[in-house]
Amino acid sequence: MSKSTFLWLVSCLCLFCMPANGQEKKFAKKETVPTDTVPLFQGFAVSTDLVGPGAYLFGSDFMSAEVALEVNLKNRFFPVVEIGYGKTDATNEDSELHYRTSAPYFRVGMDYNVQYKKRLPGYIFAGVRLGYTNFTYDVEGPSLKDPVWGGEAPFAFADVSGNALWGELLAGVKVTVCKNLMMGWSLRYKMRISVSDHPNSAPWYIPGFGANNNTKFGVAYNLIYRIPWKGR
Repeated sequence: MSKSTFLWLVSCLCLFCMPANGQEKKFAKKETVPTDTVPLFQGFAVSTDLVGPGAYLFGSDFMSAEVALEVNLKNRFFPVVEIGYGKTDATNEDSELHYRTSAPYFRVGMDYNVQYKKRLPGYIFAGVRLGYTNFTYDVEGPSLKDPVWGGEAPFAFADVSGNALWGELLAGVKVTVCKNLMMGWSLRYKMRISVSDHPNSAPWYIPGFGANNNTKFGVAYNLIYRIPWKGR
């Protein structure tokens, strides 16, 4: 785990432990909310992830930026759409391949508030996502030696088309900072479902997923704004 990721996790944990808006008594009592009295539509919210841009500023080879729109149903179910943009322009030190790509990506899914029966300034949630991206990449590396005829042949391919589909399992916390502003973090377990391969190369980085491995972990640290509506 990088130093910057560790600092984000510590700050988020501290944030969740702090009661917001003078709601110490509510937090302590854990007031139960009758679920049959909660209207179906509870509004919606927009959010952005700070980890992708932050990691890039701290020297990561990968950069991603995204926004999300979620709908609040009974303070229990939160359908989510996430739209982002990922890119890299870096060299893999192991293979000495220089790889460039940039493309949008999309995720759809749902979060579930496991504390929906409690009236709290924050909550713990679990969720699922299905992600997809369609992209092109450039790859170049050391020249290849011909074992039969001798000499060298360049290894370079441009505008190679690719696409990838993956799933994510996530869990995290969200806490109210002020009236309509929330912050939270989540840990994500990513599972690659499919990825297209070129006969002479494979994508090293997948926008929205990260390094092209079968599975991997990721961290998100979100700034969330709940859009006010007259029924709330």
